[in-house]
Amino acid sequence: MDYEEHDDRRVARRSNGECRCIAQNTKAYFGIKRTWPVYIGQVLRFGKVLTLRGEKPLEYRIVDDHVLGTKDARTEEIIGTIVVTVKRTIDSQACWGDDRPRMTLAHELGHAVMHATPGTMDHRPAGATGTTSLSKLNASESAEHQAKVFASAFLVDDRRAAELTSPLEISTEFLVSLSAAEICYERIQIERERAEAAARVLKSNEAHQALMKRSDRRANYLQAICPSCKCQTLLPLATKVGCETCGYVGDHPEDD
Repeated sequence: MDYEEHDDRRVARRSNGECRCIAQNTKAYFGIKRTWPVYIGQVLRFGKVLTLRGEKPLEYRIVDDHVLGTKDARTEEIIGTIVVTVKRTIDSQACWGDDRPRMTLAHELGHAVMHATPGTMDHRPAGATGTTSLSKLNASESAEHQAKVFASAFLVDDRRAAELTSPLEISTEFLVSLSAAEICYERIQIERERAEAAARVLKSNEAHQALMKRSDRRANYLQAICPSCKCQTLLPLATKVGCETCGYVGDHPEDD
């Protein structure tokens, strides 16, 4: 099910990397930086949250399903308090480890941290798994896209995920959906391949530079012997010569 047009809004531009960094900072704030699986229901019951606009009271409201209708959850700021309201079934299923409700709660936490301001409201439609028109055209300014990236980063520990060998292992380890685990696994593999490729290029370049440095300098040494240290490491310096070994600078020995 795709989101409806009114289910998203334009927010300050943030890259995926910035959203993941904000998620990591939020985990550190709650004291769960290297904890998994994350008990997201307990996090939302913490009573306060560090938003991008400072620390604010956090109220977690659980309501009967009919109250929210076609929405699974919503996040808003009411008189200085961040209020996250969720359906009773979503809270219950998240407590039992159901992957999508867990992602829904982490998604709302992302809105709470990054987007909630007086007069605005963010919500997640029941069953929504797709993208919005805004996120397709300009993901970096989509509130829904940013919250989705935040949620994944909040629930999945990248360092641990990098040690696992398949999306299924990631899904099982962190209690996230297989589709979310597949996206995470693919991203980690791409980042690993880029890092390995960069390391290979750097190592090759350093070896090449070292070889060229030795070859060039040896080719430029004069046949004459340094009158100071007696090494054959003289290099031409305009009308003078200099010794790379001892630092001697003087007239060319053959001019004597």
